[in-house]
Amino acid sequence: MTDSTHTNDAGYWFSAGERERDAGNFRQAQLCFERVAVLSPTNAVYWSELGLVMYENDESGTDALRCIRHALELDPRCAGIWCAKGVILFRQGDPEAAVVAFQRATTLNPHEADYWMNLGLAYAALEEYNHACQAFEIGIEIVPTDVSFWERKGTVLLALGEKERAENCFTNAARFS
Repeated sequence: MTDSTHTNDAGYWFSAGERERDAGNFRQAQLCFERVAVLSPTNAVYWSELGLVMYENDESGTDALRCIRHALELDPRCAGIWCAKGVILFRQGDPEAAVVAFQRATTLNPHEADYWMNLGLAYAALEEYNHACQAFEIGIEIVPTDVSFWERKGTVLLALGEKERAENCFTNAARFS
């Protein structure tokens, strides 16, 4: 996987980590991202990616959240890192804390549809369906043809007892699939 010309090249190791992660090789990805963090210890994104892949390797998430917190110390205005924190918290079964992280991500970058999806899912897990619906609506404004937003909005509308509006959402989802 490596040769001596790339031993101290953080960009090389980061790309290698991304490739390994995308291939589902989380342990190998973690080793690459650990190398990146040593080579470039002040790069917040590197720490964030390390945290995410560590979580994939260890369901407890303690070390993963430590990396995410360190990344936020380095760059507290990075929306992607706040989203990463929210994802880990949500997967750990703490949707309330995840909502806070996702809110921060959407405040820092209100144009990223994935952040709104995550916020909506966290609200839905808390059965805060009006807030979930609002998050999904903003996602639909950003990506009007995204089937997942329409389906999830329909689902929360059903939970709110708004069957007609929900059916309209499901119709839109079918139209865009």
